[in-house]
Amino acid sequence: MAQVPANQSTQSGLAPRRTQPLQRLTRDLDMLFDRLWGRPFALFDQDLEEVRLWDFDVKENDKEIVVRAEMPGFEEKELNIQIDNNVLTIKAEKEQKGNGQEEYRSFYRTITLPSGINADKVQATYRNGVLELHIPRAEGAQPKRIQVQGQQSASGRAEAAPQTEKAKK
Repeated sequence: MAQVPANQSTQSGLAPRRTQPLQRLTRDLDMLFDRLWGRPFALFDQDLEEVRLWDFDVKENDKEIVVRAEMPGFEEKELNIQIDNNVLTIKAEKEQKGNGQEEYRSFYRTITLPSGINADKVQATYRNGVLELHIPRAEGAQPKRIQVQGQQSASGRAEAAPQTEKAKK
């Protein structure tokens, strides 16, 4: 059995599951530059490691749209959430000064919501750095399913789409 030198890992080169794409790209570029020229860009390592892309997710069903945003480090009073003309805007800002240091943190996302939402009944919770919005659909504003027709064949005839039971009668 071959022995692995102490400075090398026996793990595969796969990235850990929670590694963000920007972190992987940074690590891969660092390895490339290390192989070609040594470490001329080491001054930038600290700044690049501080970049973190937080999770932002939107799901919908027949009854509501659920928006979930990771926003750690903020307090409820620092959040500004608005819906205007079916555009959801989530903003948060925090500025801290002390001990000769200043820190500024911000979060900003906008998404266009589908028509037929009930903005007056939105419920928002913020726990452990995670904002969750439940945006109900207005009554009668259910999504409409569209029937898709088959594409035309090379001979120019349209391929028949499957008929529903109503169409057969």
